[in-house]
Amino acid sequence: MAEPASPNRRRAQRLLAGGMAGAHVAALVVVAVAWILAGTVAGVSAAIAAVVVIAFMAIGQAVQLIVADARPKVVLIASLASYAIRVSLLGVLLVVVLGSAERFAVLHPVAVAVATIGVVLGWLVGEFRVYSRLRIPVFDSTEADPPHGQPR
Repeated sequence: MAEPASPNRRRAQRLLAGGMAGAHVAALVVVAVAWILAGTVAGVSAAIAAVVVIAFMAIGQAVQLIVADARPKVVLIASLASYAIRVSLLGVLLVVVLGSAERFAVLHPVAVAVATIGVVLGWLVGEFRVYSRLRIPVFDSTEADPPHGQPR
């Protein structure tokens, strides 16, 4: 039988779920708007971009699940590194796709750019919404006070 998830892991799972929900809502809106305003090619292009963004962001949040119970410094470093790598790789991918119009002629460049930015923002809004409702215990150190008269 599997052991129950730790509080830190449950919080990371909630953040993953919140990010996924926000990204999917944003993806639905962006794809629908692209489809309505610019046609089928734009809608499909926006959908492809949305899937790529959701995959990148989910992989990054999986890193959070893996290190959820590590020391706080490890969690912070993993969080910042994973976010920087995700955003950088998405940016590079976006520049490559938009900069090589002849290679990616089947994609609608505006729909790809708008969908990428919109879905990332949707993910972040979902995560922020969940984070603002997380109950994270804050308490004083459990270290014993120094004996009377000695400096801390």
